[in-house]
Amino acid sequence: MTNQSSTESDAGFPDSIPEPEIRRGKWFSIVWLIPLIAILVGGWLAVKAMRESGPTITIVFKSAEGLVPGKTEIKYKDVTVGKVETIQLSEDLSQVLVTSVMSRDVSSYLTHDTLFWVVRARVAVGEVSGINTLFSGAYIGMAPGKNGKVVYRFEGQEKPPAVSRDTPGQQFHLRADQLGSLDIGSPVYYRQVKVGRVTNVDMAQDGTGVLLEIFIQAPYHHQVKYNSRFYNASGLNMDIGTNGVRIDTPSLASLLVGGISFFTAEAVKTVPPVAADQMFTLYESRDAAIAAAFSYREYYLLYFDETVRGLTAGAPVEFSGIKIGEVVSVRLLFDQDHLTFRIPVLIAIEPDRFEFSGALAIPEYRVVEELVKKGLRAQQRTGNLLTGQSYVCLNMYPDAAQQDILTSDTYPILPTVPSAMGEITTTARRLLDRFNRLPLEATLKDIRTAANQVTETVGADNLTRAIDNIDESFAEFKKVTADFNNGTLAKLDEMLDQARQTLAKGETALAEAGSVLGESAPMVVNLNRLLMELQDAARTVQALADYLERHPDAIVYGKGLQE
Repeated sequence: MTNQSSTESDAGFPDSIPEPEIRRGKWFSIVWLIPLIAILVGGWLAVKAMRESGPTITIVFKSAEGLVPGKTEIKYKDVTVGKVETIQLSEDLSQVLVTSVMSRDVSSYLTHDTLFWVVRARVAVGEVSGINTLFSGAYIGMAPGKNGKVVYRFEGQEKPPAVSRDTPGQQFHLRADQLGSLDIGSPVYYRQVKVGRVTNVDMAQDGTGVLLEIFIQAPYHHQVKYNSRFYNASGLNMDIGTNGVRIDTPSLASLLVGGISFFTAEAVKTVPPVAADQMFTLYESRDAAIAAAFSYREYYLLYFDETVRGLTAGAPVEFSGIKIGEVVSVRLLFDQDHLTFRIPVLIAIEPDRFEFSGALAIPEYRVVEELVKKGLRAQQRTGNLLTGQSYVCLNMYPDAAQQDILTSDTYPILPTVPSAMGEITTTARRLLDRFNRLPLEATLKDIRTAANQVTETVGADNLTRAIDNIDESFAEFKKVTADFNNGTLAKLDEMLDQARQTLAKGETALAEAGSVLGESAPMVVNLNRLLMELQDAARTVQALADYLERHPDAIVYGKGLQE
């Protein structure tokens, strides 16, 4: 016992080893819940993403500037509706293909008229946009379509639309000969208030003009009617014509960036607003737009035999200071048969500018013919002394020579009268010719002869004797008067006899003087003739001076019916 205990103690082991107890674990551990939950959440997110994600589309751009795959968003009204997935080049390397995944909410609006464009920082006409993209980066803007089938490939726009589709208003079309300083975004004015802008600019298919699209915001689009006129109000409009210098600009903005203005012509009847997409003509100025209201024209031909310097196409045709038309062309015609020159001037008269009263007693086509018979004439006049520009004036000249309207040419020919300067030149030439016809040399010769005769007469013996006889007669008459005063009445008969003798001597002396200075003397006749001619010339000059004093404007307009 003792040995056995010692042995067990030496070995260090207990005398008996207990049997191990085996316990079986549970088949499912809580640790496995974590990956299981992750799998379920991932699956749910995948299903949700698949259910919420819309179709995948391809947008074609010319450049991918500012676009980043997996980052660049597609927005509509600043709400994200898609994201760019990949960007790759086309097969011919001319375009960029942007593949994007769209939201299911806009999938039904991806039609053929849907627009996409890259929103970047832009400085356009009169405005700055996209400044926030300098910090957040560029994104793709979207304008949902409304009609048509759903498509999955789109052509991206290089510029954003000038007006969003949900802006109330109407769009109209304009046609112009030249674009000028207009561009997309140029303002449109009505009564100097900005009411719209230019949304598109394109060349006409035949290349003869420019087509513009404009958008007029509500409620101003109701002001556009069939009789509305659009004109280019870009920049500074300076006109130097017969009415002087005129400067016109609607606003400072149009002076810098250009613009379009429109007005509605007055009409007797109410004109309703026009429908959208109506085509109008864009005129180069307001005057051209106003003149377009008078669409009906009658053409007449004028022939001038004097210079027409300053008369150009577009010059006004006036009647008593009121514009009734304009000059269409001014040409130079050479007659080879007679080797002469003529200046045909074609004018257009707009009858719509006239107002009529009374009943027409003659046919309409004979109105101008009768007016010509009553003295209707055309005359070239200077409208602006500073620039020398001229115009055509129609007026009545009752004292003009009888003439008829000629219809042998392509257009009816109206008779003309010389211009005001021509009348002054003719009058001056006629006055000089009259002075030249005066016998000045013969008159001067007669004056010299009369002066010599006077000199000879003063020194002649007959005149000396006549003066001596007169002195003796007065001396004897004084003696008789003295005797009479002394009371010598008895010698009255003798005194009378002496007085008779004295008077006889006086008559003899006067007769001798009259033979030299009588009415039939050559010197007196020549002096009378000279005085009569000088009086005629003085009366002519006085008449001209009096007329110019009453009508000083005759120097410009000429002698005739004053306006």
